[in-house]
Amino acid sequence: MADVRFLDATRVFHGAWRPAVDGVSLDVRDGELLVLTGPSGSGKTTLLRMLAGLEPMDRGSVLIGGKDVGRTAPDKRGVSMIFQGFALFPHQSIRENIALPLTMRKNSAKSAAARVQQVAELCGIADHLNSKPDSVGYDVRQRATMARAIVRRPEVVCLDEPLAGSGVPLMMRGRSPIAALQRELRITTLYATCSSIDAWTIADRIAVLDSGRVQQLGTPAEVFDKPATIAVAQFLGQPGMNLVTAAVSDGVARVGGLAVALTSTQASTLTGRRVVIGIRAEDLAIGAEADGIRATTVLVRDTGRDYLVTARMMVDGEESDLVVRHASGPVPAKGESVVLGVRAGAALHLFDAGNGVRLPD
Repeated sequence: MADVRFLDATRVFHGAWRPAVDGVSLDVRDGELLVLTGPSGSGKTTLLRMLAGLEPMDRGSVLIGGKDVGRTAPDKRGVSMIFQGFALFPHQSIRENIALPLTMRKNSAKSAAARVQQVAELCGIADHLNSKPDSVGYDVRQRATMARAIVRRPEVVCLDEPLAGSGVPLMMRGRSPIAALQRELRITTLYATCSSIDAWTIADRIAVLDSGRVQQLGTPAEVFDKPATIAVAQFLGQPGMNLVTAAVSDGVARVGGLAVALTSTQASTLTGRRVVIGIRAEDLAIGAEADGIRATTVLVRDTGRDYLVTARMMVDGEESDLVVRHASGPVPAKGESVVLGVRAGAALHLFDAGNGVRLPD
């Protein structure tokens, strides 16, 4: 096991107008499961490939266990890289899939067989070694993927969207055995995913990337409760945070009948005269408050547990949609006028409209 450090890591692809990875400095703790998340194209895969030695760096360095591996060949770095969709060959048995990294390095058949058996028992799939991947369930396939990743005793495991295209239902991802095995084995692991649900449910810490830069690093609760930028607020959560731009006058931001007073620190930090107010869907309620936000229902989705109501309002002559998680009371119909209020005790998040950075609480 080892810690990982990226120092000003930068990668610019030929002909690109901006870096794919732009000056990333990031510490991954020994034995940690760090999830790299963010929208497609944010730099997650490129960062993993730079760590594994599959992609060169144009600037910066990467250290594994305190050693700069920038000039180390990929097969000498002690990094195991697993790609999308379990990365198991369907025509091979699970035994053969797990053994592949060993056979490619020409380990003896006897030593490879012993190591495969040992890893299969660690991962709880010894009874399935002769099965083909398509004949076993999601759980076994994920365990086999992890077994293949650790069979040659790497210091670091990189998982690039391992559940993408795998057929694993969204509701089952929070119980991923990949995360459970990582915690049992305590192997330093970087897990890249576009799914904020995956990130939220399995990570020790989350690094949210956007446009090749780390927007925020923290525990899932820290990142969810206090998103550092508008990009983070938009990405995390199902649905993402509602964001409404409002003008500030005399230290107060107003949206419809809703007035939000800025603290003196927030007002002095603001770079312009506009803020973005962030409100989670569960922190809004449909009611008849006189000081609420008047809007028109444009979409109602039944989630099975509650309703997600999308209501459209006008802000400075422009349309803006707000999503409300509605769990009780009459469900508004499409086209119906509603008044939205902020629930008592709910958190409002304020961001500078100019630079997208969270204003101090």
